[in-house]
Amino acid sequence: MTGFTSEDINAAAEKAGMIFPAYVIDQLVAAIDAGKHVILTGPPGTGKTTLAYLASEVARHAMFCTGFLPTTATTEWTTFETIGGLQPTADGLIFRPGLFVEAIESGRWLVIDELNRSNFDRAFGQLFTVLSGSAVVLPFKRKGQTFPLALVPSGVEAPDETDVIRVPANWRIIATMNVFDKNLLFEMSYALMRRFAFIEVGSPSEEAYRQLLDGKGEVVQRLLPLREFTDLGPAVYLDAAKYAARRARDGITESRLLYEVFYAYFLPQFEGMEERRAMTLYRTVAAHLDAPEQLEAQRTISDVLGVELVV
Repeated sequence: MTGFTSEDINAAAEKAGMIFPAYVIDQLVAAIDAGKHVILTGPPGTGKTTLAYLASEVARHAMFCTGFLPTTATTEWTTFETIGGLQPTADGLIFRPGLFVEAIESGRWLVIDELNRSNFDRAFGQLFTVLSGSAVVLPFKRKGQTFPLALVPSGVEAPDETDVIRVPANWRIIATMNVFDKNLLFEMSYALMRRFAFIEVGSPSEEAYRQLLDGKGEVVQRLLPLREFTDLGPAVYLDAAKYAARRARDGITESRLLYEVFYAYFLPQFEGMEERRAMTLYRTVAAHLDAPEQLEAQRTISDVLGVELVV
């Protein structure tokens, strides 16, 4: 593939106000160029979904696809949702294409958010064969057609007496996962894993955070030390900064503003924290609060995290 470059995606990311760690975009472009589908992994808030959208838009401008079809995986996914199946209508049973077939037919890339929510083997079904570069015949016929449907990758000979849907050579799946650990790998079959390139989208540098938060809502920079307790992506801080900029117009104190931001955007991220670390968390936040907000922070950290803080 040519015309789908790191420079183009970096420019789109900059325009969108996003900063990604070094090499992430280069890895994504290389994987796409190498003919692989991609799974972006990493903690919440690092911009995985945004990166998938940006890459797909760049691909559209480069005429590799007509756009992208965004969706979110669920635990209920079966091949009916992904490939399709028979649906009753006034004219009888007709084939309704699933998300994958719809994307292929329309020439759109498929962007799947939170792929780890799905039951991989049950959801992908015959797509394993297609993603590995072989044709597959489906047990369905489209209305008015004599022969069964076949999904056939580009350059592969179509099975005889089939109604062919060609998979374009440049067609790709870009999926995201918020969790990537040994348990998840155990749930994914090797057959699925080897069909994708895995790329980690981690958090950018401290300087990148400060650059993103410069301007309205920059008071949120005072909460950057919270990243020492858990990996908080820039999206969490950007959302908090937008709230802070709006709430500041109400004339509240900075202490009150920081407490509200902490409670609304950050405290839920620390669920499951044990008591000793929760005490350190409190002290980190309390250093920027006045006495009334310190008391509220002590109470809410205790309630939300289920710990007892002795101050």
